[in-house]
Amino acid sequence: MATERKKFTFENLVSIYFRKIHKIIFTNLLFALPFGIVGFLLHLIGNNFGSVLNIVITTLVIPICYPLYAGVTKVTRNLGRGEDVDVFTTFISGVTENYKQFLIHSIILYFVFTIGVFSFSFYAGMAKVLGGMMYVMLVAVILIALWVLFMYLYIPLMTVTFELSEKDILKNSALMAIGELKVNFAALFSLAILTAICATPLIFCMGNGVAVLVVSAIMLLLIYPASFSLVSNFFIQENMMMMITGKADLVHDRKSTEEKLAQLRNESKEDFSDVDVEKVKKSKEDFIFHNGKMIKRDVLLQMIEEKESEKNEWQ
Repeated sequence: MATERKKFTFENLVSIYFRKIHKIIFTNLLFALPFGIVGFLLHLIGNNFGSVLNIVITTLVIPICYPLYAGVTKVTRNLGRGEDVDVFTTFISGVTENYKQFLIHSIILYFVFTIGVFSFSFYAGMAKVLGGMMYVMLVAVILIALWVLFMYLYIPLMTVTFELSEKDILKNSALMAIGELKVNFAALFSLAILTAICATPLIFCMGNGVAVLVVSAIMLLLIYPASFSLVSNFFIQENMMMMITGKADLVHDRKSTEEKLAQLRNESKEDFSDVDVEKVKKSKEDFIFHNGKMIKRDVLLQMIEEKESEKNEWQ
């Protein structure tokens, strides 16, 4: 009997993308339209203050509109899981549930992006004149930018998926930006392919400024931000879930038997004295943060019941 060929990850992504392209376009419009309008208005204002202040003012579009990206992330996360999504409802719930944390993320991103642009311009210019150490500084700026990019692949998805503090989101994202390089570069390569495909129509503009502007606007309004989110989420989602829920062993094998034994000892000493059982039972969240990791609510309740049963047996 013939067996169905197992699809590769990239093949699954392409299949999901083209089956849900209409939902991706709608999601993109919900984000890109206000982003484009606000960005254009800020650019007009910034034109009156010179090139440096123009960059500072125009990039204010990040803290103003980035909270809307919470909606994009929630929609593309669910699409990446193969779920049937009501785009508008999911988008709005994503924004209303996460806009405060996304506002904090956006303020951090605004300062990092603005400082990064000026730093890159400065060191690139100085490297051409002085060479030597300036090239080292330029490479350092590029590596920091890459690290921040990897962090911001995880930050939006982690925020809409788990109920974590800002400190835990930033810490976990920073660690996974370095610790999950294989997955991060796979996502980056796929994003580069996406960018190249979206930029291909520009070749046919033959250097015409108006045509370039129109084609770029169409790509940004209909395709790019939501597609970027879908591709990045698709690649990092599984590893992120494993790491945050404390199942890292399924992703990375522990180095020694001693470490495995130490983990088992720690798990046997699990303390639930700080857990409000009634609050956990009433919670609508699928995952509960406990003892430095996310645990499924049902699993946590089961573990507490088992612990209580053990206590009763000893009494």
